[in-house]
Amino acid sequence: MVSGFIKLPAKLACVALLSMSAVSCVTETVESPGSMRFSDTAVIAVQDPNIFVSKGSTFAWLPEAVRFYEDERLQSAPVKSLIEKEIMKNMLAKEMVLVESVNGARYAIAYTAALESSLDDSAIIRQFGLLPGNSQVPKDDSSVEKGTLVIYVFENKSNDVVWRSAAQVGVKFDTSAEERKQRVERVLAEMFQTFKVVE
Repeated sequence: MVSGFIKLPAKLACVALLSMSAVSCVTETVESPGSMRFSDTAVIAVQDPNIFVSKGSTFAWLPEAVRFYEDERLQSAPVKSLIEKEIMKNMLAKEMVLVESVNGARYAIAYTAALESSLDDSAIIRQFGLLPGNSQVPKDDSSVEKGTLVIYVFENKSNDVVWRSAAQVGVKFDTSAEERKQRVERVLAEMFQTFKVVE
């Protein structure tokens, strides 16, 4: 089953574009609670309403589809590990069960994270079929750049994209480690508000 995912980026782009045009898909823009609101954060999500993800379902990482674009300005910040830790935390909070191998999982999960200089808006919409469209990040401030995080969940047997969410934020390079950690936690919590799991 893992070998079927090797051509995932092209396959994902096709699935994402088809699902965007399908009537059965629902797009949800999240309005954050007051405690989670950022002036420069935008989140969008799409979930297939015909596929019901149940609590207790198994999931695993899909390593071939994890894309983290390194940037030397963030080398001292453990952003990748923060993102992965928060994805796990939110999936477990949804009462999903993590397993070691994607072969034994009902669902697979992956993500892409990049700054705008590595992955711009046109590439994001082309690859994933959704874009939060954050235009509030200042263009003339070298201490901040727009960053995008896209998380997606597949049904393992069919390869259907069950849910995907994208967030765009202003990534501040001079932020303290604690502030960055809190920010990643809040953005991920905001994204996973849209991931519906049933009893």
